[in-house]
Parts: sequence; C-alpha cells; structure tokens
Amino acid sequence: MVKKSFINPIIPHTEIKNTGDPFVVRHGGAYYHCYADWDGVYITKSPTLWDIGKHQPKKIYDYNKEGALSRWYAPELHYVDGAWYVYGSPDYGNDNHVMSALCCRGDDPLGEYEFKGQIRGLENQWTIDGTVFYYKDVWWFSWTNCSQLFLAKMDGPLAIQGDVLILTTPEYAFEKQGSPVNEGSAAIVRNGKLFIVYSASDSKSDGYCLGLLEFIGENAEDMLKKDKWRKTPYAVFEQTDGVYGPGHCSFTKVEKDGVDEDYIVYHANLVSGSGWNGRSVWAQKFAFNEEGKPVFGIPQKECII
Repeated sequence: MVKKSFINPIIPHTEIKNTGDPFVVRHGGAYYHCYADWDGVYITKSPTLWDIGKHQPKKIYDYNKEGALSRWYAPELHYVDGAWYVYGSPDYGNDNHVMSALCCRGDDPLGEYEFKGQIRGLENQWTIDGTVFYYKDVWWFSWTNCSQLFLAKMDGPLAIQGDVLILTTPEYAFEKQGSPVNEGSAAIVRNGKLFIVYSASDSKSDGYCLGLLEFIGENAEDMLKKDKWRKTPYAVFEQTDGVYGPGHCSFTKVEKDGVDEDYIVYHANLVSGSGWNGRSVWAQKFAFNEEGKPVFGIPQKECII
C-alpha cells in the first residue's frame, strides 16, 4: 500500500496576506478555515484538511464597508445553541481590541453574517483570542487580557456571567521568551477529561510555543477554582530545527478507515526571526498517552495521512 502524505506548511505565508492564528472546524464532511486578513474576515471550505488553502475564500465581514471595524484578531467559528458564530476581537479605535461576535443568519457556515457587537460582560475591555467550548453541561468562554488567560460561564452565545477565573499567568521560563505571555486558549474534551492548550511567550519570537492546562476537578463548580487546574511546567510543543515559533492552535479530526484521528492546526515560521511576517499554517496528527493527556511530538514538515 502506498502511504499518502502532505507537506507543511499547508498554507505558506506567501499565499494569503495574514496566516496567523488559524482556526479550523469540521462540519458535514468539510473543513472550514476562519481567519482575518487585512481587509476583512474570511471563511474557506475544503473537502480535506490539508487543502484548506486551495479554495476560494468568502469574505463574511468587510473592513471597507461604512462603519465596519478593522483588524479583527484571531476569529474563530463555533456552533453554539443552534447557530454559527464567529468570535473575534476587532479594533474599536486606537488599538482597542474587544471580544465581539458575528452571527450567521442560516445553517450554512458560508452564509450571511450579522455583527452582534461586543460580548456582554467584557464591554470596552481590551480582550483578544476568545474561544468557546462545552463541558459539564455548560458553555464556557476563555479569553486573553494583559498576557493572562481568563475563564467564565456563558449566558447564551453573546455574554458571560458570574465569577471570572484567572486561568493562568506566565510563571515558567518557557512562557517568558521574548516577553511573558499566556494567550490563545484552545480546548480538548476527550473521555470526560478537559485540557486547555495555550500559547506562551512573545508571539514574534522563535520561542513561541504551546503550554498545557489540565482540569482536575469533578464538576462545573470546580471549573472556576484555581486549585482545580494543573499546569504542565514545560512546553508541550515547541520549535525545532527549521520550524520556529509554533503556536496559536486549533483542533479538528480526520477520518481514516472509519476512525477519527486527532489533528492540531497551528502557525509557525520557516525562517528564524520572521516574527509575525513569516507565519504559515501547519497541521499534523497527534495522540494521547496512557493518562489521557495529549502528546503533540515535534513539528513535522512531511506528515503521513
């Protein structure tokens, strides 16, 4: 049998203007890649994960329209309470990024979107890298502010409610390369376990990498207790020879022989010192160890399917 493979990066930084902070979701047998370019927010649809950069994108939010907000950071596409939402942080002026949302008017992720404004409970606060996930029968919202990660319950798709937990603050050496940063949370829920993967260190540095948090509580009430979270004291995914600054990831699945396999999608640079200007989109399969924790290995240029 001939083994099939794909070559990273799956979207070189030369093919679209902005390839940072990739977010991919699988739906209906297709892969939807949501990202922000310099003129708007886009979504592409592809039948395979490794071909997400080869299909015509649809602009769902245009910065050039009258009254439109510019420079959306890290938009993510999520299906929440029966509708598609894009969560991101546009610039409301003077680099004041605030978590906001777009809502699709139909069932097709490539449909028409309506701007819904700022996430209630976070109004006028500088906030970026928001993500949502469902766990313990509750929708949760996690975001970044002042290089820390925060967590709160959601009150519907467009608001947070109740107490807010500072989920993590930079403390280890791997989180302080260039500057101390925790940002870009992404959730993995598997076999009842919850993990938060996050980006650490200055996003312009070669040392940008991924860290891991594990929820060790028992119920939803424990989610907002600091002592119910365990941080791995080292990077779980980091630079290697020829791959620099791997970070800001999302997760999806690829079916092989009737079985879903787990994939990480992230950005990284091929040239040391490229900072934000060289970020390309990469993907590769990952696994779980006997304890149920995700194991990402090292960044790979050639990936066997």
